[in-house]
Amino acid sequence: MNELAEEVDIDFYQDKDETAFLEAWEEKFGPITNEEIDILYKKIALDIEEKFKTEQIKLGKKYVYQEVLVGYCDYNTANNLFLFGQSKK
Repeated sequence: MNELAEEVDIDFYQDKDETAFLEAWEEKFGPITNEEIDILYKKIALDIEEKFKTEQIKLGKKYVYQEVLVGYCDYNTANNLFLFGQSKK
């Protein structure tokens, strides 16, 4: 059986949620380019997907990647998309 799994992705509820994450990331790791952001988001998506599947993280809880708060996580099943906000939704 050779099924193509839909790729998981991430997004933020609001621009300010993404800005807060990127500012915190850059404070810890230095400036990041748009291309590097895309790569980082893919790494985060794969990491949270694995942690969600293995029940290391639950929806509605804080998700931290490499010691930087990404936000409170939610999941959109229609788009295979983890969503993040700086406050609980």
